Amino acid sequence: MVNRNIFLCICIAIILSACSNSTTDNAEIDNTEFEAETISLIDDLGTELVFDSPPERIGCLTEICVDTLKQLGLTPAAVTGDGITSESEFYGNEAISIPMIGGSFFEPNVEDVFAQELDLVVGLGGVHENIREALGDKIPLYIVSPETYEDSLQFVMDLGQALDKESEAEHAVQSFETHLETQMDRVTEKRTALIMYGSDTNFGIDTQTSVVGSMLAQIANYPWTTDNGDGGHSSGSAQLSLEEILKEDPDVLFLETFSFGDDDPSLSEQLASNPVWGELKAVKTDNVHEVRTNIWANGRGIGSLTIILDEAMELLYPNLES
Repeated sequence: MVNRNIFLCICIAIILSACSNSTTDNAEIDNTEFEAETISLIDDLGTELVFDSPPERIGCLTEICVDTLKQLGLTPAAVTGDGITSESEFYGNEAISIPMIGGSFFEPNVEDVFAQELDLVVGLGGVHENIREALGDKIPLYIVSPETYEDSLQFVMDLGQALDKESEAEHAVQSFETHLETQMDRVTEKRTALIMYGSDTNFGIDTQTSVVGSMLAQIANYPWTTDNGDGGHSSGSAQLSLEEILKEDPDVLFLETFSFGDDDPSLSEQLASNPVWGELKAVKTDNVHEVRTNIWANGRGIGSLTIILDEAMELLYPNLES
């Protein structure tokens, strides 16, 4: 009888031990699943941002953020002023209801950022790194620094994954790539183009290693190069004289005027008094086009690039069949 009781005790001990191990294993599995739900987002400076769930309230200090959120079917929780938000292709009249972050593009008001209780802030490389310390560990800062249009496409994919909008991101990127390929196939003989911006005393150009320049190089002869590829807000830009531009003598000029008032003259008007300006083929043939600076210079995202692509194709090749 005693032996039987001992046997029963041993059996019970074995069963309890097995249950304990099973519980431990399940706890480890559950813990592993919990850790797998963590979202990691690495910005263009190599800074890793970790979230327990997809960020919902996103503040945009740069227009590629606004542009990308639009492609993902989202609305920014706060934006800086005078950007693409109110453009008809983006949020239009809805932009009035989107809170504004005061200050300037280069020095946004950090108090406004905190006031919006944001989950994530997106800034531009070469401009907004300096506010990371002010935000501390309360609001994660993502720095995006696109150097080519491919970088802009990758940003859509990265942000889409972090925000649980992967299918929307994939659709936006595939649609753009298909549209670009279609436009490239339409071009039989590339014309030479150039993007200029600034003022008559201090103008620059976009080169092949800029976001827009890299895209235009797919549909036009775009021979302009530079070593300035730092990913900052002026990445891929260069300073050239009109004499240097005349050596290539582009067929079409796209001009981005940065003005500070409604009465400020356009870049083409400012350059009109320069005798070299009148020697350019594009000027002689009336192929100088003032474009929307907000879209062409500041947008940097898929939506802006699509607009630029369509406008550029029409102005470069007006006689192409649809």
